[in-house]
Amino acid sequence: MIIYFHIFGIHIKPDEKNTYRIKASRRTLLNRLKQTLSFFSIPNYGILMISILLLGICISFTYPFLSLFGVDEVGMSPSYLGLFMTVTAASSVLISTVLGRLSDKYWGRKWVIIVSVSAAIIGYILFTQVRNYYTLLIIAFLCLGTASSAFPQMFAYAREEMNRVRAKQADMAINTLRIFFSLAWVIGPAIAAVLLASAGFKGLFLAAAVTYGIVLFFVLIFLKSSDRKMTAPTNEPPIQLRKFLMKPRIAGALGSFILLSVASTMCMVNLPLYVTRTLQGSQSDVGLLFSVAAAVEIPLLIGVGILAAKYRKSYLIRVGALFAIAYYILVGFTPIVWAIVPMQFLSAVTVSIVMGLGISYFQDLLPHEPGTATTLYSNTSVIGNMLGGIIAGSVAEWFGFRAVFIVCAVMAAAAFLLMLTNREPSTQEIGESTPASM
Repeated sequence: MIIYFHIFGIHIKPDEKNTYRIKASRRTLLNRLKQTLSFFSIPNYGILMISILLLGICISFTYPFLSLFGVDEVGMSPSYLGLFMTVTAASSVLISTVLGRLSDKYWGRKWVIIVSVSAAIIGYILFTQVRNYYTLLIIAFLCLGTASSAFPQMFAYAREEMNRVRAKQADMAINTLRIFFSLAWVIGPAIAAVLLASAGFKGLFLAAAVTYGIVLFFVLIFLKSSDRKMTAPTNEPPIQLRKFLMKPRIAGALGSFILLSVASTMCMVNLPLYVTRTLQGSQSDVGLLFSVAAAVEIPLLIGVGILAAKYRKSYLIRVGALFAIAYYILVGFTPIVWAIVPMQFLSAVTVSIVMGLGISYFQDLLPHEPGTATTLYSNTSVIGNMLGGIIAGSVAEWFGFRAVFIVCAVMAAAAFLLMLTNREPSTQEIGESTPASM
């Protein structure tokens, strides 16, 4: 049998004697390393890389354990927990939108990042002391909602710097920053689990506040303020967005990503409680699961990027939805915690495809308006966070934690069916949307 493989730029093929040998392609790993090193010529790229790594650690410290904090420490019911997570997500939409407009028109990105990170520090310091549900709700709305702007603003700052110096392979440079954010999720949840076991939620939130403080230091000292005149967007007429969104293909894509995001959020909120309550696992087990998934995502992000150059993104997204269905069903019926560990590969494939290709997929739908395209993709994630928290809480309270994963599988199946109706847009089809205001 003759077999030919192409994996991450390495060719594996049989020779005349049908024995396999490995032949490095012209695009060697050394060239890829040189390309990565060349990104450091972009102003502030190294500082952004460190800041995004630390920011990822901060988020991985807290978000996976918020559900445990609400139920075990504060005594929230599943429905109250769902409301808490939904309010936090809704505040992220509102506040990040306002700060985003301010950063585009008046403030520099640096000062928006400073405000966001400062809000996170204040919020998590208050979380070490406050246990009243409604007070925590206010803190989450004001502080955590504001803190959510730090991540997108850092990537917006990076894009502006790349555009300003006309950096080559800007997309690859952004993906490299994303890999560092994923790397943070490899080590963050495991460290958080140790802190939680030794110092409780007070120690965990204090560590998060300190780490955010380090991010604030790097931003204040090293990150330069951007010139609004040089980074302001061009005055190109916008597309007929309402007409564009009414197209079945576009509506189907939006619906697919919203459903996948809802299912992902439901799983994220439910998994810690499912492990500790239903499967009688420990908080360390929760940290391990999140770390394993993040570790697998890093090489998969690279692989997905290579596959995207050969196959249609819509096809790959369908594959991601199928992996999501398998993951949710298997986790929902597993009898032991350790069986979930190898299942994290399925989860990592889904996340790598949906997160890795989501922005570029929507930018292909609107190639001349990447800002609007990225906003569409971001909104699917935000809507998923808002709906996922409250749906997960309601389903868990009425039917149990296992049932949440079955609902997730149904949503992923619906997303797959919607993607079957979609195909990759052609340049001619995109051109049908003539520039005009909404």
